[in-house]
Amino acid sequence: MANDKRMSPEELSAYHDKMLNQAYNKISSGLKNLENPILYKLFLEHVGALKGLGLNNSILVHEQMDNAVHLETYKDWQEKHGVQVNTGSKAIRKLKNDSFDMEVDKDVLDSSGKLVRDDEGNPVRKKTWITIPQFKTEAVFDISQTNGVKEKVIDHSAPKTQQELISCLESMLNVSIPRVLEDANIDQDIDTISIIQAIVDNNMQNKTDVFVKDEHGITNRISKSDEMVMFEKESIAYAVCKNYNIEMNPEKLLEAAKNLDKSDTNLFRGLLDSVHSNAISTMRSIDLKFQEIFQDKSINAPEQDKSRPKLSLVNKLAKNKEILMQKGQNKEKQTKAKEMGLGD
Repeated sequence: MANDKRMSPEELSAYHDKMLNQAYNKISSGLKNLENPILYKLFLEHVGALKGLGLNNSILVHEQMDNAVHLETYKDWQEKHGVQVNTGSKAIRKLKNDSFDMEVDKDVLDSSGKLVRDDEGNPVRKKTWITIPQFKTEAVFDISQTNGVKEKVIDHSAPKTQQELISCLESMLNVSIPRVLEDANIDQDIDTISIIQAIVDNNMQNKTDVFVKDEHGITNRISKSDEMVMFEKESIAYAVCKNYNIEMNPEKLLEAAKNLDKSDTNLFRGLLDSVHSNAISTMRSIDLKFQEIFQDKSINAPEQDKSRPKLSLVNKLAKNKEILMQKGQNKEKQTKAKEMGLGD
């Protein structure tokens, strides 16, 4: 209907306004839903799959299809991926920046901020371009609504296995996570979660304020309370773990979400924005590290030195246990071999 050539410009504008209002209403109700700890946990589980979207669109898409993983327009599915949207599929609406530039006459001000006037006392004006902020909705479809194969469409420039993830995490924190047998994944998950939490703690160390917009659109800095810090760190770690299929116990997350004061809607939204942006940033950092490590792996991988003595699995686990429990709190920059006791 939105692309119906028979619609007049006025009808098309009214249609876009209607879709935009519906989207804002969904975002508003979605934010209210996130006050519920259980619903908030489910939202975080979805955030990793939508890491190309901002908070508003993540909420908006989650309210419409909470299992969406890859979104494209009808045209892009055909032209970029060569797949077809299934007949009868209901479009998912997301916000699209539709800002435009306009040339206007602008008053000239002097260094003190006063109007510059000509000899006749009239304000001096000059032509300048300004950007008019504007949004509209865009119809997109998820990979599950097409005849495409998920594994062939979604970008795989991210860790695909736990061992690839572990290699990235080790490199980022300069520690070693012990390799355990494949049938003991629970122990390995615990160690991996500890490293992810250490990375989150390190990234959030100096971010002591949250930025909050009031009803007039003015942004204020507010110091984070202990409850806010706990809520933020648990949320980020949980979203990152879910993105890489690491099973993290949600108990602490649910407790932090329950204890958080949500009476100030603007403050809660500001904190959610911080959680969302930092979770996405952490995932992207891990993905970039993966690309850095594995891009030319076949060319740059050094030969294994078979002459060096190898420690047994039991010894490795014993030597690593103490350092893993510290979760990166030791900030001394030691080499990986010396820190973990795995070298000569």
